[in-house]
Amino acid sequence: MREFLESIEVQRVSKRVSTKLEISEYLRRYTNPILFEDVEGYPGFRIVGNLCASRALIAKGLGVPEDELTSAIASALEKPRSYEIIDKERAPFMENFKRNPELLECLPLLMYYRRMERFYTSATIVLARDPETGRQNASFHRMMYVGGNRFAVRIVPRDLYSFYRKNAEAGCDTPVVIICGSHPSICLAAATSYPNLNELQLTRAFHKFSCVRLGGIDVPINSEVVMMGRILQDEKVEEGPFVDLTGTWDAIRQEPVLEVEGLYMRRDPIWQVILPGGEEHRLLMGLPQEPRIYRAVQNITPEVRRVVLTPGGCNWLHAIVSIRKRVEGEGKNVGLAALAAHPSLKLVIVVDEDIDIHDPMSVEWAIATRLQPSRGIVIIPDTHGSTIDPSSGKTGLTGKWIIDATIPLDRKKEDFMKVQEL
Repeated sequence: MREFLESIEVQRVSKRVSTKLEISEYLRRYTNPILFEDVEGYPGFRIVGNLCASRALIAKGLGVPEDELTSAIASALEKPRSYEIIDKERAPFMENFKRNPELLECLPLLMYYRRMERFYTSATIVLARDPETGRQNASFHRMMYVGGNRFAVRIVPRDLYSFYRKNAEAGCDTPVVIICGSHPSICLAAATSYPNLNELQLTRAFHKFSCVRLGGIDVPINSEVVMMGRILQDEKVEEGPFVDLTGTWDAIRQEPVLEVEGLYMRRDPIWQVILPGGEEHRLLMGLPQEPRIYRAVQNITPEVRRVVLTPGGCNWLHAIVSIRKRVEGEGKNVGLAALAAHPSLKLVIVVDEDIDIHDPMSVEWAIATRLQPSRGIVIIPDTHGSTIDPSSGKTGLTGKWIIDATIPLDRKKEDFMKVQEL
C-alpha cells in the first residue's frame, strides 16, 4: 500500500483529527485519497481513506487501462497465480506484537455516524481456511467493537460463513487472521466472490507480492496491521446499525463474536478506512460483479462490448450493457442473462455499442430516442433480489425490469445516429 500511495496524488491532512466523526466527515466531503497524519489519541498512527474510490485508482493499482478493467478482471479470474511463502521475520508487521490487546486503546477505530455511537472497522479483510478442503479465502467484513479484545463481525452467507458453520457444527471456533492496510489489488480481490477461489491468487495475477504463514494462514507481508484470533462458535451479540451501499441504515442482527488474541503492527502503521455507503464502498462491492455479468452475457452474444454497475444504482442494483445487436430479441436475452449472473440486480439497460455506458446523458439519450416502452420494456414481478434495497422491505422480494434501448434492426441505423458535423 505504501508504494501505491507514493505513486498517486494524495490529499494530506496535517492538523490533528479525531476518530469520532471528524475523519468520516472529511471522507464524505472529498472523494480523492486522503492521508490523515496526526490522529488524536493514537500517536504514530496515520489513517488513509478513499484509496480505491474511483475506477481510475483501481485500474492503476491493478496496472491495467481503465477501460479494460472488467475484461482484465474476468481474464484474471480464469488464470489465478501462486504466490511465494517466505520466512516470518521478513514481514515488516512482525516488528510489534501485543497479546490479547485492548483494541480501542491500540487501534484508531472510527465512529462514522452520529445516530449510533459505535466504533467500527470498515476496511478489514478476514483470512480463513475451509476446515474440510484447506482452501483459503479473503473477504471484507466490517467489525463493531464490543469491548476489550472483542469485535462483533458481520458475516454474510458466503465462504467465511460456510467455514464458520462447518467449524461450529464440529464444536470448534474458526481461526482467522484479519489484515488492514492493503494494496488496491488485494482490496479488489477480497471484494470478489467467485467459486473455489483463493482470492490472494487473484491478487497475484495483477501484483507481485509474498506471504508469511501465521497459524496456518497465508498473510501478505506488506499488511499494515495484522490480528490473529478466533470467531467463537457459541457466542453472538447485537451488531449494527450500519450504513449500507444504498446510503440507508442496515438492520441490527445477532452476529458472531471475534476474539483477537494477537496484534501485529508495522512501525508507524497506516490504518485503512472505507466510508460506509460512500463511493469506495459501492465501487469495491460492485466492480467485482461486472466480470461475472460480462461472461454471462458473452454466452448469449460474443458481441458484448462493455458492462457497468452504475453509481446511481449504488453500484449494485442497476447495470448497463452495450452490445452490437445481431438479431431482434437479443437485447432482452442479454438482460435476462445479466439478471441471472448477479441476482441482486433490479434493472438492466441494454444499449448499442455507440452509447457511452459511463455517461448517464448518453444512456438517457438512447432511452429517449431508441426505446418504445410497449416493445422494449420487460417487467418481472416478485423475484428474489437484494435485501439491502429498502423498497423490498428488506425481504429481498422485488420486481425486476429490462430496458432494451437498442436500435430496431428493421429501421435505418442512420435515422438513430447523432449528426456529426465535419
